[in-house]
Amino acid sequence: MITSVEGWIGFLRDSHFIGGIPLVAAGVGLMLFGWRMWKASVVFAFAVIGALAAAYFVEPGPNQWVYAVGGGALLALASFYPVNYAVALLGGLLTAAIARYYLIGMNVEGTSLWVASGVALTIGTAFSVLNRRHVVVAVTAFLGATLLISGLAAWVMEMPSLFNTIRSMASGSIIVVPFLLIVPMVMSCFYQVGEMHRLQAEV
Repeated sequence: MITSVEGWIGFLRDSHFIGGIPLVAAGVGLMLFGWRMWKASVVFAFAVIGALAAAYFVEPGPNQWVYAVGGGALLALASFYPVNYAVALLGGLLTAAIARYYLIGMNVEGTSLWVASGVALTIGTAFSVLNRRHVVVAVTAFLGATLLISGLAAWVMEMPSLFNTIRSMASGSIIVVPFLLIVPMVMSCFYQVGEMHRLQAEV
C-alpha cells in the first residue's frame, strides 16, 4: 500500500513507461479543463486523502487495502454533497501540507510543528471560503501538475543517469521538487483563469 513519497516513487518505478501515459494524460486534462469538472476533482482529492489516511493508521497487512478503499469511499461520500464547502477545506489542507513540508525542512518539530500547521490550515480554509473561484483553479492545477510530474517521473526512471541526477538535486535541496511542481501548476492557473474570463464562466 502506498503511504509515503518513497512508496509512490516505488510505484512509479514499477509502472515503467506505459504506466506514465495515463498519469500524463490525466494531468494534462486537469490542468487544461480542471475548472469545468472541479466538483469531481474535489471529491477525487478527498478520496485519495481518505485512502492514504486509513492506510497510514492501519497495521501493514493484507487487509490494509480494504481499509484504504473504505476510508477513501467514506471521505469521498462525505465531501460529495457539501462540495462547495469541501473545496474550502481542501484548500486549507493543501496550505497546511505545503507549510508542513517547509517547516519539516527547517527542522521544526513537535508541538510547534502542529500549531503552525493548524494555523496554516485555518488561514488556508478562510482564504478558500472568500476566494472559491481561485481556489478551484489552484486545486485542479495542483492535482493536474502532480499527476503530470508523476507520469514524467515514470518516464525519466527509464533513463537511470538522468533520474539519478534529478534525485541527487532533489535530495540536496528542498526547493527542487516544489519548483518542478509549481511551474506547471502556475501555467495551468493562468490558462484556466484566462479560459474562464474568455467564456465569462462562473464556478
